[in-house]
Amino acid sequence: MTSLSAEPADPTRGRLSAALRDSDGLGRLSTARLSALLSEGIHQAALGGIVLFSPEAATTPAAIAGGFAVMLLPYSILGPFAAAALDRWDRRIVVAVAALVRTLAIIATIALVAAGAVRSGAGLAALFGLSLVAIGLGRLINTGMTAAMPRVVPDRILAATNSVLVTVGSVVTAVGAVAAFAVLAVLGAGDAAVSLTLVPAVLTAVIGAWAVLALPSRHLGPDGGEAVGHPGAGVTRDAVGLFAGGLAEGVRAARSTPLVWGALAGVTLGRAAFGITTMLAILLLRDVETTGTGGPVVAGMGGFGLLSAAVAAGMGLAAVVTPWAIARARRILVVAAGATVSAAAQLAVGPTLDPTPLVVGAVALGLGAQVVKLVADNAMQTDVPDARRGGVFALQDALFNSAFVVGMVVVLPVVPADGRSVTLMVVPAALYAATALLAMLIGTRSGPQAERPGGHRAATD
Repeated sequence: MTSLSAEPADPTRGRLSAALRDSDGLGRLSTARLSALLSEGIHQAALGGIVLFSPEAATTPAAIAGGFAVMLLPYSILGPFAAAALDRWDRRIVVAVAALVRTLAIIATIALVAAGAVRSGAGLAALFGLSLVAIGLGRLINTGMTAAMPRVVPDRILAATNSVLVTVGSVVTAVGAVAAFAVLAVLGAGDAAVSLTLVPAVLTAVIGAWAVLALPSRHLGPDGGEAVGHPGAGVTRDAVGLFAGGLAEGVRAARSTPLVWGALAGVTLGRAAFGITTMLAILLLRDVETTGTGGPVVAGMGGFGLLSAAVAAGMGLAAVVTPWAIARARRILVVAAGATVSAAAQLAVGPTLDPTPLVVGAVALGLGAQVVKLVADNAMQTDVPDARRGGVFALQDALFNSAFVVGMVVVLPVVPADGRSVTLMVVPAALYAATALLAMLIGTRSGPQAERPGGHRAATD
């Protein structure tokens, strides 16, 4: 991994190496998490191939938004229930069971696609149902792994370790997606090619389940023997209470510090912006492929894979930049800086409506968005008690998914079928700018003392 500074001796790298050497839990948790995310990237790309870029699929903007809504929104509703399970039951067991069920869902998807059954209405509905299960459980696994990080990583290196693992996880997901897109770009998005592409997703999912089951019982938390000893009533009470309270109650639970809710707001606005850009990019790449006005790579499925790779590259840079930045500035100001980078990139390349500049600008978009996400993760890990951490991370996942879909849906009445709209390409820049302004206002009104001293020490190490 790239050094976090230009100095010959890098103390952060040494601490990360020591943490991996001294903690079996961190190594196995990392294996479980990265394997699951690689599987998720492959799975999502294969779905994109068969739904978005298949020659048989004349996908409209409404169909694109509907597909993402079906796959992402149900977990936003079930997230509070999943959070209650993560905060009451042994996280190791919850994650392992989710991983095994997710593996079965992918195997069923392979069989369905290989049989050529997804071209009918009933088959497509079954495909979306299986995808809903696989993606929802993937989110649950990621939530559980993130909430468990403080259980296996010392506070002094939590920020650096989380920055590396969260960003490497995002890059691994993108690598899986790009590899799958590359295979499908060569073989075509036919049923046989898609089903073959999904096979590695099963293998990596099984590796993830094995790694988490190798951990000792309750090694990933949560704290509180009494709550774990009476899980049924606790899960029901907490889940119904959090769900009935809705998003407002979830936000109140997350508002342990101005930094936590400010960073969550930044993640939400950023995902809405990215949803708009993704919708326009898919339509633009399909149009470029159809009209033959783009190159052989920056068009269609190949172009989308290249765009995903560029975003992943920006996320990789964020793993280096974020720990360095929060060691030198207040975390809420780092949120403002990350959002400003995204706003500038969107404003610079979006209005060109040219796939090549969009790919270049996607590096900066990935960098800025991931900086905001890493600060949010760090704030929740260091400033939220373990007993409520799963709930707050599930809230973030719900906001993360919902905002992405909302961004797509709100532009449906005005989005052109070819994605060529300069005005809509500027809207995400305004949302990123709003995030930067909000973070600056929170920083000005709260003052440095608003960030919990213990959490900031963990962040700045």
